[in-house]
Amino acid sequence: MIHPRELVIIILLVCLASTCVNGQDLTIKRVELENENVFLLYDLQDTTQGRRYTINLYSSRDNFITPLQKITGDIGLEIIPGSNRKIRVNIKEEFGQEFEGKLAFELRARVYIPFIRLESFKENQQYKRGKPYEIRWSGGRPQNVLNFDLYKGDQRVNTFSGIPNGGKYTILFPMDTRPGSDYHFRISDSKNKDEVVNTNDFRISRKIPLLMKALPAVAVGGVMYFLFQPKEDCEECLPDFPTNFD
Repeated sequence: MIHPRELVIIILLVCLASTCVNGQDLTIKRVELENENVFLLYDLQDTTQGRRYTINLYSSRDNFITPLQKITGDIGLEIIPGSNRKIRVNIKEEFGQEFEGKLAFELRARVYIPFIRLESFKENQQYKRGKPYEIRWSGGRPQNVLNFDLYKGDQRVNTFSGIPNGGKYTILFPMDTRPGSDYHFRISDSKNKDEVVNTNDFRISRKIPLLMKALPAVAVGGVMYFLFQPKEDCEECLPDFPTNFD
């Protein structure tokens, strides 16, 4: 357990000059400590309709260089402005079971601007594993080298890396990908982790449905059953030919 006196909370709003405009406001409402968890509650207001933000939390552990990773809540990409936003940090998960001491946190917010724009991936679209699909996009810089991380929910299940920013790429979902929904791609620049785009959620299905695979077996089973059905149970069997012609 972390004692409240051992944790120093410093909250700063850091805006890039290009995104600091009138009508933006970030207010820290309160900070709560519960065992090993730190809860940060904030309000994010913006008078521009439809604008979204990238929210990251940093710590004094590395002099506020790398954003914290094992946190949940209203953090990350495309955060919608509003009241009562909440972030949870588990100190032991983030910094290790042996961590003790003081910490300072820094909250940074900037307007979310996707570095590329996808021209496909409609929401709830279905893709079949083992079948190639062409993904198209626009924007970015010629020197961008992209990673396509496949997620199911919050869990990364596969990575397609080293993709040049040529505006298109053919994806082939491996045959061992589990069918289901709640899949999405997180597309990022391999050398700049701040340049990230998430696709809409989509479904992955089998190339050949299970029912189609089962039909031949069912048909063969039916034929075998007919051929070997006991005579007393066969109402439509052909009559026995007579063997005595006297």
